[in-house]
Amino acid sequence: MTRLKQRKLYKVIKKRTRADHRTKLYLLFVNWLEIRKQKDRRRRRTLRKLYKVQRCKELNLPLTA
Repeated sequence: MTRLKQRKLYKVIKKRTRADHRTKLYLLFVNWLEIRKQKDRRRRRTLRKLYKVQRCKELNLPLTA
């Protein structure tokens, strides 16, 4: 990203109201949407795995099932 583009982006970010500093970091990245998607995919994958483990425990099945 060029210096000028970065400076303009920073000015826009400063004007917006932010929930916390992490939102600011997200806005600083040009590809923040890809990062968000990646985190969501990782989260869904983890939740799916945890759900599978929980169900296996409830049904007294081995974890590989």
